[in-house]
Amino acid sequence: MNEDRSASFVELFFDLVFVFGVTQVVASIHGHLDWPTLWRAAVVLGLMWWAWTQYTWLAGYADFDEIRPRIVMLIATAGTFILAVSVQGAWADEGRFFGMAYFGVMALAGAFMWLNVRTGDGDGQTDRDRLAGTVVYIVRMMAGSLLVLVGGFVSADYRAWFWVAAVVVNLLSALSVERYEYDVNASHFAERHGLFVIIVLGEGLIAIGVGLVGQDGSAAFYVAGTAMLLIVLALWWSYFDWLFQTGEKALEAATGLARGRLARDAYSIAHYPLVAGIILFALGTEELLVHPEASLEPAGRWAFVGGLMLFFAAESLMAYRFTGSTTWERFALIGLLPIAGLAFGEVSGATLVALVCAGLLVTLGVESMRHREELKQLRTTPG
Repeated sequence: MNEDRSASFVELFFDLVFVFGVTQVVASIHGHLDWPTLWRAAVVLGLMWWAWTQYTWLAGYADFDEIRPRIVMLIATAGTFILAVSVQGAWADEGRFFGMAYFGVMALAGAFMWLNVRTGDGDGQTDRDRLAGTVVYIVRMMAGSLLVLVGGFVSADYRAWFWVAAVVVNLLSALSVERYEYDVNASHFAERHGLFVIIVLGEGLIAIGVGLVGQDGSAAFYVAGTAMLLIVLALWWSYFDWLFQTGEKALEAATGLARGRLARDAYSIAHYPLVAGIILFALGTEELLVHPEASLEPAGRWAFVGGLMLFFAAESLMAYRFTGSTTWERFALIGLLPIAGLAFGEVSGATLVALVCAGLLVTLGVESMRHREELKQLRTTPG
């Protein structure tokens, strides 16, 4: 499965519903930026992200010109919509709806996975090995889903134990897949994750836009808005400049089990903190733009700074898996951001975001220049 392939329209439609779920996670935190709310949101986001990754792996070898895979994705889209609608009440009365929708979406993924493997066209031994591996994986996947379902029906005091256990089971099941090879179309897999990042970054732009519309203009207001916009553009650049292209080439070059492990580590696992970082950044943005001339409250300041730290930490993990080397510029950013949060805690929000923006642009500019020659080689290397 080495041919180039683009995401289908039904996959993009599916992604939009998941991003709606992400916006509901943001809404569940808004106005309650504290540790208890954040960890609950992190658990719900982890469960939703896991569901998205399962369909992304499945879509890599599904032909959406055929009726059956398309219908499966549309049914999954409807189930995901119910899941997203129940996010804000997941820790309250709507927990049972979240649990039932989640179990249904994952059961459909398991059935789709089974059918795809049963109708595979590989050689006999490969098919038997893949079928055996898939059965084991589906059992683990549904064990986590069952925990979510049961957790939705127990009291809120005990729900956290079930749902955190489900997150752990999901992660362990991914890390345990070491013996069997799974199909990963490199171009399709990288593109799906890239498109999801674009949509989530778009939510960051919406957060800035909502904060700007209808507000009285001031010097601090315009400085903060401009700097925030430049930061979102810089986040796009940091992902889609050399890192995205290097990742796709690394995935293409990997073969057998190594390709599956790389896809798991750099995409399925590393993109979770990356998306969580964008969410935190968006929350900090909303807080900052309310009164840009005043200093940020600690919660808003650390959401802004911490979101960027998570984003760049996830990218550093990706880069290490792609190249085997560290990206010192991003590590410098990860170290400087908390210092900025501590040292500039009393300055206005506009000043803080302008300083962070300047540091971001300089650091990424240096990194991009260092990778220019490498990018030229990647673009001239046959895919």
